[in-house]
Amino acid sequence: MRKAFINNLLNSFSWEYRELFFEKWEKVTLNLLNWNIESPTIIEESWFSILSRSWENTYFKSIGWLDDIEKEVLSFRDTYNLSQNISEINLSGPDNLEFVEKKISDDILKFAEILLSLKEIISEYRFITSYNVVLWLALKSFIVANSSGNLTQDSGYYNTFYIVLNWEKDGNSEEIMEKITWTDIVDNLTWELLKETLKKAILKLEKSLNWVKSPSGLMDVIIGNEAGGTIIHEAVGHWLEADLLNSSVYKWKLWQKVAASIVNVVDNPTICNLRWNYNFDHEWNIAKKTYLIKDWILVSYLHNTKTGEVFGVDSTGHWRRESYKYTTLVRMWSTYLEWWKDKKEDLIKKVKDGIYVSSMGWWQVNTVTGDFVFQVGLGYRIIDWKIGEVIRWANISGNWPEMLQNIEWICDDLEYFDGWTCGKWQQMPVSDATPTILVKLKVTPK
Repeated sequence: MRKAFINNLLNSFSWEYRELFFEKWEKVTLNLLNWNIESPTIIEESWFSILSRSWENTYFKSIGWLDDIEKEVLSFRDTYNLSQNISEINLSGPDNLEFVEKKISDDILKFAEILLSLKEIISEYRFITSYNVVLWLALKSFIVANSSGNLTQDSGYYNTFYIVLNWEKDGNSEEIMEKITWTDIVDNLTWELLKETLKKAILKLEKSLNWVKSPSGLMDVIIGNEAGGTIIHEAVGHWLEADLLNSSVYKWKLWQKVAASIVNVVDNPTICNLRWNYNFDHEWNIAKKTYLIKDWILVSYLHNTKTGEVFGVDSTGHWRRESYKYTTLVRMWSTYLEWWKDKKEDLIKKVKDGIYVSSMGWWQVNTVTGDFVFQVGLGYRIIDWKIGEVIRWANISGNWPEMLQNIEWICDDLEYFDGWTCGKWQQMPVSDATPTILVKLKVTPK
């Protein structure tokens, strides 16, 4: 796609901010469902969208093909009467841009035999009532041009391998999931790694078959590094996105102490090999590591260009969209609590009576007060400084601003959870992480 062609299109309609966004997806799915491998699905699609925005109004149109681009842009201009006072744009960037071309469908067939081999292992465990094993590969490539003079292209992988196991016992049903989500998953997804992932899922399922009732009351709670990222994302990250500040408990807290002295919260889209890391956001802002809380002080919100202008700061590179069908929003990518120096084995020795949280279920967060409730998906009783029996069906609750100020210990074992999407008006791939931490929270059996 020639720069001169795109430049002429942007100069054909008006307003303060103008944008053309071109997108190409390639998606391939291989699925082993209940002892049968299904035929791979292969989808290739290309689209674009047009945006014109002032402070008062936004006009937007998405087009599900790349034919007659010039005709669609001129129709957009005439529909919204955007032919007046057009300021000239001179785009910077390469003279010719093309979508990234890589046939990921060539990679997936070699995994069919490996997935079929997994069913032999699964069939040995009679308590498994159903399962689903999925390899999902996707490559998204985009080109964006806007009235700031920016023209660039970027691409990202959105690759996931996951195993879902189900069981039923005494009228109760349960589901366990394990995932692998690296961007270079195709080159590293070996038979041994798949088998190890399956074994982890089966072990979790076996443990969940026999459990004891949770204790209750205000007590020491260790939130493991495999579970805590959800809290950081839901109870902190969203309420530091600048377009949500009007309903946020952190609205007037910038440059104030909001956490314990060892707490640092970061969002960093540039971490290599995490699913969907990116170099530029969808407005061509350069992605960068952003400290939100540093040495207990709230130092920044997440911004796009527009919210940055309101606050008198630069964009943090978090202006993202699910696809060409949507306008952009301020969105997190990889939000995490930085690690500290403590060891998990030493931390457990500090707790005489409490619980260890290994995974989270559903949650509720009050954005105005900071109160939260999280379901313990899988946890363990801690008695006399030792991890004991599995507990199920418990809730942990507290107030997030108070919890941040009262985190007692942070370990050195940061682990990313990289296999889910966030539904803030659009489904967006995200990552989150915490090290293992120790806090006091209210525990309530369900």
